[in-house]
Amino acid sequence: MTQILNYKTFLYIVLSGIFMSFTSCSSQNNEETTDKILIDIGDSLTKGSGGQGTSMSSVTSTLLGEQWVVKNMGVGGENTLTIGARYGAIPMYIKESIIIPKDGTTVEIPLGLFSTYNNSKIKPLIQGDAGINPCFVDSLKCTLSRVENSYFIKRNDIGASDHLTEPNTTIETSLSKQTKGIATIFIGQNGGYESPQEFLEQIDLFVAHKGDSNFIIITSHGNGSNELVAPVKEKYGDRVIDFKKYMTTKAISDAIEYGLLPDDGSFPTNQDIELMRNNKAPASLLIDIVHLNPIGYTLLGKLRYKKGLELGYW
Repeated sequence: MTQILNYKTFLYIVLSGIFMSFTSCSSQNNEETTDKILIDIGDSLTKGSGGQGTSMSSVTSTLLGEQWVVKNMGVGGENTLTIGARYGAIPMYIKESIIIPKDGTTVEIPLGLFSTYNNSKIKPLIQGDAGINPCFVDSLKCTLSRVENSYFIKRNDIGASDHLTEPNTTIETSLSKQTKGIATIFIGQNGGYESPQEFLEQIDLFVAHKGDSNFIIITSHGNGSNELVAPVKEKYGDRVIDFKKYMTTKAISDAIEYGLLPDDGSFPTNQDIELMRNNKAPASLLIDIVHLNPIGYTLLGKLRYKKGLELGYW
């Protein structure tokens, strides 16, 4: 039986000996035979909401070429704990014992799902299921589902007998098994932490789950305050993209240089200048105060590609 672990114990064990709907842009066969895999983990900013089909993943995929598999694992609205549950860095668990019928009947999880980080409730499957199914409960291949505010599970294969779980049994997602290649960790916009220290602890768990140094961390432009970002940058150094700093200093000039905005003096606009002066992202690159427009996502994809080059990932 897989049981809930204290998150600090879990972090210590895994970090020892370590440095410090799937969107695939290639064939399934290529994915199974290559280490050239880039997995983007996050929320709606990773998904590309507002980009009209343009996302960080799609832009970087084009730059990398067909030899790379790029998976967009962004799901809108999710906080760090829910994203961590999908990725396997901060597993979710079923608090009570339940019976999973041998015949594949769907059964409710009465109390819902909980995070191993702080035992709080988490709510996956609201805006997407990227990376969750099939999932595994005590090695049984299952499907997790949500109807309104309730969660359900069923086994995928008929068994010889019903399966009784023990209390606090974790759910292992399909994404949790995918640690090859490069991971981009872009979390934090929707909360899930109470302090900069908790945010860093959660980043540590994502890195520990990755199991090597092949990752890029992107901090949010929306709530990426210096207080929140500074500890992450101090610990992970050049593997961090401070997206707020980029958006408030270089993004408009890069957009002009890349031909994404006209070089006729009309940009940055007065509104852009005022926003950047107040340490906020320029409106010319957004559809609202959080989500990027196609130009914004193009810049993000190029920025991440450049970071990967600097780190020797591709």
